[in-house]
Amino acid sequence: MTSTPFARTLVAVCVVAVAIGLFGGAAAAADAPADGRLLVELDDEGGADAVFVDAYNLTVDGQRAAFEDIRRNDERRAAAAAELRSGLQSVSEEASAGIDRELRIGEVTVETRVSGDAGIVAYRFRWENLTRVDGGRVVLTEPFATFDALDRELVVVAPAGYELTEVSPPPERRIENTVGWPGLTSFGDDFVVVATAAEEPTPEFAEGDDTYGGPIALGVSALLFAALFIGRKR
Repeated sequence: MTSTPFARTLVAVCVVAVAIGLFGGAAAAADAPADGRLLVELDDEGGADAVFVDAYNLTVDGQRAAFEDIRRNDERRAAAAAELRSGLQSVSEEASAGIDRELRIGEVTVETRVSGDAGIVAYRFRWENLTRVDGGRVVLTEPFATFDALDRELVVVAPAGYELTEVSPPPERRIENTVGWPGLTSFGDDFVVVATAAEEPTPEFAEGDDTYGGPIALGVSALLFAALFIGRKR
Protein backbone atom coordinates (compact mmCIF):
# COMPACT_ATOMS: atom_id res chain seq x y z
CA MET A 1 0.00 0.00 0.00
CA THR A 2 1.54 3.28 -1.11
CA SER A 3 1.43 6.65 0.61
CA THR A 4 0.21 9.88 -0.97
CA PRO A 5 -0.85 13.39 0.16
CA PHE A 6 -4.34 11.85 0.12
CA ALA A 7 -3.44 10.84 3.69
CA ARG A 8 -4.62 7.41 2.59
CA THR A 9 -8.13 8.27 3.71
CA LEU A 10 -10.98 8.74 1.25
CA VAL A 11 -11.97 11.99 2.94
CA ALA A 12 -10.95 14.06 -0.07
CA VAL A 13 -13.44 12.26 -2.28
CA CYS A 14 -16.23 11.98 0.25
CA VAL A 15 -16.28 15.71 0.96
CA VAL A 16 -15.26 16.81 -2.51
CA ALA A 17 -18.49 18.80 -2.96
CA VAL A 18 -17.40 21.15 -0.17
CA ALA A 19 -15.07 22.74 -2.70
CA ILE A 20 -18.01 23.98 -4.73
CA GLY A 21 -20.06 25.12 -1.76
CA LEU A 22 -22.68 22.41 -1.74
CA PHE A 23 -22.18 21.06 1.76
CA GLY A 24 -22.66 23.04 4.94
CA GLY A 25 -19.78 23.24 7.39
CA ALA A 26 -16.13 22.33 7.02
CA ALA A 27 -14.78 19.04 5.73
CA ALA A 28 -14.76 16.21 8.22
CA ALA A 29 -11.87 16.32 10.64
CA ALA A 30 -9.46 13.41 10.49
CA ASP A 31 -10.54 12.27 13.95
CA ALA A 32 -14.29 12.60 13.38
CA PRO A 33 -16.30 10.50 10.91
CA ALA A 34 -18.52 12.33 8.45
CA ASP A 35 -22.29 11.97 8.63
CA GLY A 36 -23.64 9.75 5.90
CA ARG A 37 -22.80 6.46 4.25
CA LEU A 38 -21.33 4.82 1.21
CA LEU A 39 -23.53 1.85 0.30
CA VAL A 40 -22.22 -0.72 -2.15
CA GLU A 41 -24.52 -3.47 -3.42
CA LEU A 42 -22.49 -6.09 -5.26
CA ASP A 43 -23.70 -8.19 -8.18
CA ASP A 44 -22.41 -11.53 -9.47
CA GLU A 45 -20.82 -10.06 -12.60
CA GLY A 46 -18.14 -7.90 -10.95
CA GLY A 47 -19.99 -4.62 -10.70
CA ALA A 48 -21.98 -2.83 -8.02
CA ASP A 49 -24.75 -0.31 -7.56
CA ALA A 50 -23.58 2.34 -5.12
CA VAL A 51 -25.07 5.25 -3.23
CA PHE A 52 -23.02 7.98 -1.57
CA VAL A 53 -25.20 9.69 1.04
CA ASP A 54 -24.86 12.90 3.01
CA ALA A 55 -27.32 14.30 5.55
CA TYR A 56 -28.17 17.75 6.88
CA ASN A 57 -29.78 18.68 10.19
CA LEU A 58 -32.71 20.84 9.13
CA THR A 59 -33.03 22.31 12.61
CA VAL A 60 -29.71 24.13 12.09
CA ASP A 61 -30.06 27.26 9.95
CA GLY A 62 -26.80 26.90 8.03
CA GLN A 63 -27.34 23.24 7.23
CA ARG A 64 -30.95 23.83 6.23
CA ALA A 65 -29.87 26.61 3.86
CA ALA A 66 -27.15 24.43 2.33
CA PHE A 67 -29.59 21.57 1.81
CA GLU A 68 -32.24 23.80 0.25
CA ASP A 69 -29.59 25.27 -2.05
CA ILE A 70 -28.64 21.91 -3.55
CA ARG A 71 -32.26 20.76 -3.50
CA ARG A 72 -33.49 23.67 -5.58
CA ASN A 73 -30.47 24.42 -7.80
CA ASP A 74 -30.13 22.12 -10.82
CA GLU A 75 -26.73 23.51 -11.77
CA ARG A 76 -25.28 22.86 -8.32
CA ARG A 77 -26.59 19.30 -8.31
CA ALA A 78 -25.05 18.68 -11.73
CA ALA A 79 -21.74 20.20 -10.64
CA ALA A 80 -21.70 18.11 -7.46
CA ALA A 81 -22.41 14.92 -9.41
CA ALA A 82 -19.62 15.67 -11.89
CA GLU A 83 -17.16 16.50 -9.12
CA LEU A 84 -17.94 13.38 -7.15
CA ARG A 85 -17.65 11.20 -10.25
CA SER A 86 -14.27 12.74 -11.07
CA GLY A 87 -12.97 12.18 -7.55
CA LEU A 88 -14.19 8.60 -7.35
CA GLN A 89 -12.78 7.85 -10.79
CA SER A 90 -9.37 9.10 -9.65
CA VAL A 91 -9.57 6.78 -6.65
CA SER A 92 -10.62 3.92 -8.94
CA GLU A 93 -7.73 4.54 -11.32
CA GLU A 94 -5.20 4.49 -8.50
CA ALA A 95 -6.66 1.26 -7.15
CA SER A 96 -6.71 -0.28 -10.65
CA ALA A 97 -2.98 0.21 -11.10
CA GLY A 98 -2.13 -2.83 -9.00
CA ILE A 99 -4.79 -5.25 -10.25
CA ASP A 100 -5.82 -6.93 -13.51
CA ARG A 101 -9.00 -4.97 -14.13
CA GLU A 102 -10.08 -1.36 -14.54
CA LEU A 103 -12.51 0.08 -12.01
CA ARG A 104 -14.86 2.62 -13.61
CA ILE A 105 -17.48 5.02 -12.29
CA GLY A 106 -20.68 5.42 -14.30
CA GLU A 107 -22.99 8.41 -14.51
CA VAL A 108 -23.81 9.94 -11.13
CA THR A 109 -27.37 11.04 -10.42
CA VAL A 110 -28.47 13.13 -7.44
CA GLU A 111 -31.63 12.76 -5.36
CA THR A 112 -32.77 14.86 -2.42
CA ARG A 113 -35.46 14.11 0.10
CA VAL A 114 -36.59 15.03 3.59
CA SER A 115 -37.03 12.50 6.40
CA GLY A 116 -38.22 14.15 9.60
CA ASP A 117 -35.71 16.86 10.47
CA ALA A 118 -33.00 15.40 8.22
CA GLY A 119 -32.32 16.51 4.66
CA ILE A 120 -30.89 13.65 2.59
CA VAL A 121 -28.70 14.03 -0.50
CA ALA A 122 -28.02 10.73 -2.30
CA TYR A 123 -25.57 10.31 -5.19
CA ARG A 124 -26.25 7.09 -7.11
CA PHE A 125 -23.86 5.49 -9.57
CA ARG A 126 -22.70 2.24 -11.13
CA TRP A 127 -19.24 0.98 -10.10
CA GLU A 128 -17.94 -1.28 -12.88
CA ASN A 129 -15.35 -4.03 -12.32
CA LEU A 130 -15.33 -3.35 -8.58
CA THR A 131 -14.95 -7.01 -7.63
CA ARG A 132 -13.07 -10.06 -8.84
CA VAL A 133 -15.37 -12.91 -9.86
CA ASP A 134 -13.82 -16.34 -9.38
CA GLY A 135 -16.24 -19.13 -10.14
CA GLY A 136 -18.90 -18.94 -7.47
CA ARG A 137 -17.00 -16.33 -5.44
CA VAL A 138 -17.22 -12.53 -5.60
CA VAL A 139 -14.24 -10.83 -3.95
CA LEU A 140 -14.18 -7.14 -2.95
CA THR A 141 -10.85 -5.57 -1.96
CA GLU A 142 -10.26 -2.39 -3.96
CA PRO A 143 -10.30 0.52 -3.62
CA PHE A 144 -10.63 0.02 0.14
CA ALA A 145 -7.45 -2.07 0.43
CA THR A 146 -5.47 0.71 -1.23
CA PHE A 147 -6.51 3.31 1.33
CA ASP A 148 -6.34 3.31 5.10
CA ALA A 149 -9.92 4.33 5.80
CA LEU A 150 -13.20 5.81 4.57
CA ASP A 151 -14.42 8.99 6.23
CA ARG A 152 -17.98 7.70 6.68
CA GLU A 153 -19.82 4.45 7.28
CA LEU A 154 -19.32 1.78 4.62
CA VAL A 155 -22.13 -0.70 4.02
CA VAL A 156 -21.61 -3.66 1.66
CA VAL A 157 -24.42 -5.93 0.45
CA ALA A 158 -23.63 -9.35 -1.09
CA PRO A 159 -25.17 -10.30 -4.44
CA ALA A 160 -28.62 -11.88 -4.36
CA GLY A 161 -28.30 -15.60 -3.76
CA TYR A 162 -24.85 -15.26 -2.18
CA GLU A 163 -23.67 -15.46 1.41
CA LEU A 164 -20.75 -13.71 3.04
CA THR A 165 -18.00 -16.23 3.79
CA GLU A 166 -15.07 -13.94 4.62
CA VAL A 167 -15.11 -10.36 5.95
CA SER A 168 -12.10 -8.39 7.20
CA PRO A 169 -11.75 -6.33 9.28
CA PRO A 170 -14.61 -7.59 11.47
CA PRO A 171 -17.67 -5.43 10.77
CA GLU A 172 -19.41 -3.53 13.52
CA ARG A 173 -22.81 -4.47 12.13
CA ARG A 174 -23.98 -7.51 10.22
CA ILE A 175 -27.33 -8.82 8.98
CA GLU A 176 -26.76 -12.04 7.07
CA ASN A 177 -25.52 -10.74 3.70
CA THR A 178 -25.08 -7.07 4.72
CA VAL A 179 -22.10 -5.73 6.68
CA GLY A 180 -21.13 -2.26 7.87
CA TRP A 181 -18.15 -0.44 9.34
CA PRO A 182 -18.25 3.02 10.99
CA GLY A 183 -16.37 5.91 9.45
CA LEU A 184 -12.58 5.98 9.90
CA THR A 185 -12.37 2.23 10.52
CA SER A 186 -8.83 1.11 9.62
CA PHE A 187 -8.95 -0.84 6.34
CA GLY A 188 -5.73 -1.06 4.33
CA ASP A 189 -4.20 -4.27 2.99
CA ASP A 190 -6.36 -6.56 5.12
CA PHE A 191 -9.69 -5.34 3.74
CA VAL A 192 -11.64 -8.09 1.99
CA VAL A 193 -15.25 -9.15 1.54
CA VAL A 194 -15.90 -12.54 -0.04
CA ALA A 195 -19.38 -13.60 -1.09
CA THR A 196 -19.99 -17.20 -2.17
CA ALA A 197 -22.96 -18.53 -4.10
CA ALA A 198 -25.30 -20.04 -1.53
CA GLU A 199 -26.53 -23.61 -1.83
CA GLU A 200 -29.85 -22.49 -0.39
CA PRO A 201 -31.65 -19.25 -1.35
CA THR A 202 -30.60 -16.34 0.87
CA PRO A 203 -33.50 -15.46 3.22
CA GLU A 204 -35.07 -12.08 2.82
CA PHE A 205 -35.72 -9.81 5.78
CA ALA A 206 -39.01 -8.29 6.73
CA GLU A 207 -39.40 -4.54 6.76
CA GLY A 208 -38.79 -3.03 10.15
CA ASP A 209 -35.30 -4.45 10.70
CA ASP A 210 -33.54 -1.32 11.91
CA THR A 211 -29.95 -2.51 12.33
CA TYR A 212 -28.97 0.27 9.92
CA GLY A 213 -31.40 2.86 11.26
CA GLY A 214 -34.34 1.88 9.05
CA PRO A 215 -35.93 -1.05 7.21
CA ILE A 216 -33.62 -3.02 4.93
CA ALA A 217 -34.72 -5.43 2.22
CA LEU A 218 -32.38 -7.20 -0.17
CA GLY A 219 -31.64 -5.82 -3.61
CA VAL A 220 -31.68 -2.19 -4.68
CA SER A 221 -34.33 -1.45 -2.04
CA ALA A 222 -31.61 -1.88 0.60
CA LEU A 223 -29.83 1.12 -0.83
CA LEU A 224 -33.00 3.17 -1.01
CA PHE A 225 -34.06 2.50 2.57
CA ALA A 226 -30.61 3.00 4.04
CA ALA A 227 -30.29 6.30 2.20
CA LEU A 228 -33.49 7.51 3.82
CA PHE A 229 -32.75 6.52 7.38
CA ILE A 230 -29.19 7.61 8.05
CA GLY A 231 -28.34 9.72 11.08
CA ARG A 232 -28.40 13.47 10.81
CA LYS A 233 -25.63 15.98 11.42
CA ARG A 234 -25.30 17.14 15.02
